[in-house]
Amino acid sequence: MNSIKQALAALIVLLLNICLVGQVFDEKFEHWPLHTKINGRIVILNEVGDTTASDKFVIDASGKEGAVVGVISVTELSEAEKEGYKSRFAKVKDIKFVSLQESDFDQKLGVTLKDATVALLDPPNPVTFNRSLPLDERVAVPLKRGFSQLLQRSGTLVAEGQWAKLISKRYLKNGDLPEAYEGLDLFPDSIVDTNFETQQDVRRLKSALVAFPKSVGIGISNDTTLVCSGRKCFVLNQGKAKFLLSANTRQPQREQTIQPARNRREMTASLVDLTQWRRDAIDRELEPFPPATPKPPVVENGTLVIVGGGGMPRNLMSQIVDMAGGPEKAKMVYVPCAEQDDVGETQRTVEAWKRMGVKHATFIHTKDRNKANSDEEFLAPLKDATGIWFGGGRQWNFADSYYGTKAHQLMKDVLKRGGVIGGSSAGASIQARYLARATPIGNFQIMAPGYERGGLGFISGVAIDQHFSQRGRQKDMTTLMAKHPQLLGIGLDEATAIIVKKSNAKVVGRGKAHFYDRNLPVYPDRPDYVALPAGSEYELSERKVIADTSKLKSGDSKDEESKSKAEPETPPKNS
Repeated sequence: MNSIKQALAALIVLLLNICLVGQVFDEKFEHWPLHTKINGRIVILNEVGDTTASDKFVIDASGKEGAVVGVISVTELSEAEKEGYKSRFAKVKDIKFVSLQESDFDQKLGVTLKDATVALLDPPNPVTFNRSLPLDERVAVPLKRGFSQLLQRSGTLVAEGQWAKLISKRYLKNGDLPEAYEGLDLFPDSIVDTNFETQQDVRRLKSALVAFPKSVGIGISNDTTLVCSGRKCFVLNQGKAKFLLSANTRQPQREQTIQPARNRREMTASLVDLTQWRRDAIDRELEPFPPATPKPPVVENGTLVIVGGGGMPRNLMSQIVDMAGGPEKAKMVYVPCAEQDDVGETQRTVEAWKRMGVKHATFIHTKDRNKANSDEEFLAPLKDATGIWFGGGRQWNFADSYYGTKAHQLMKDVLKRGGVIGGSSAGASIQARYLARATPIGNFQIMAPGYERGGLGFISGVAIDQHFSQRGRQKDMTTLMAKHPQLLGIGLDEATAIIVKKSNAKVVGRGKAHFYDRNLPVYPDRPDYVALPAGSEYELSERKVIADTSKLKSGDSKDEESKSKAEPETPPKNS
């Protein structure tokens, strides 16, 4: 009898595993940077003759209270040198000095930086500086602690001369060989090299990246001021900075040189998102993505509601609440898409649910990956949630906060329990395993190296774009399909959604859903997609049209359209 029970139990486990194959959690926490930004800003000056632009930037960034500057030098500064700094920063609130040579350096550094908004590293004589390398713990530990605390409270760190290399994760020794010391790791996951002028300099940095492939190489030319504010890097003065990633067996070297923008059209090209480059460096060490044969787009349990932004199909949110158990039983969780650490105590989506009579409605938001991975109080609403709604914004924010975390796993568990997950605009794209249009700088590129792996993976084998016809994104999806034909492309018009159960997608709303299948031939004089209006159905796994209401009689088509008028999104967001 016991053997029969054991066999039945094993069969049940097997059947459950088969049913849940579409909700596998194999995204890894360590595959995403733990800290996705510098809370303050780092300013690197390399052989800059005129510091007017960077000084003004530093003073203006200190706010209305005025800057408090702490100057840190290798050796004791003369009175004339101190007067030079006082003249240079005549408008600051206060300026203090401390030297690495002082016997009580740790204590004096703490006093100097206690109320500082700016820490400025005095450019030392290269010979004197090199004699001090690598820094001993008496100096390195308090420097890292003090500078980290300064940046944590949104302060500014200004590194001049040789100091610029020291603040990176690793820095190259002087000489031709790509040997590296451990730096202070304030410029995260980076190898910063200054006086970057010759091909020999380029080769040396490239060689270092081969040794440390998860690093971003940054070469800074003379007369260049490089600013990294939060996560965005840009250049002042007339110089330039080159960003590099190492090549591997399947990907070529990546590089981008940034210079000051001369006009608005050059703004995007003059910026680098450091987190995206750090993420790309990690990605190059992982298995290829998307895989040549992705998992089929099947939602074994539960329902996905994927909306193209720009308004909601009429009554769709009410249907979502009903899918989640109805107003009395549904446990709804809203996940806003925001770059800010704090989004406030009141969220309009939650308030709208309460007006609909939903008894259990709340939201979660964090930019702290550790919190999303281990804070039990934060995770609690997801543990018994029956419905989740992802808001609009920029979808890379969701990846930064939740990819590979315990929160991410609990989100997938909602589907395992037969619940519903929905989202609009950014909240639509994030539902796929492949994340489309996730470039942190601008939203014009549909493919974003470093962020393509960042989807939350509620459905595999597809790439989802939104605001589709309204923003003329058809050619973008064609480009994506040319590179990754193994994926099924889905483009959703505004106020249009697909409701996905198993692998069936039903179209609702006032626009169309566009499906790109590269298993079919492409003709130059025809669209490379099928566009389906409300009431139509598409089989995602088999890639075939089940029902096309555009082929119905005109009267029937109008009836379908009248059922699908849009109502405003709550809250209205775009991606």
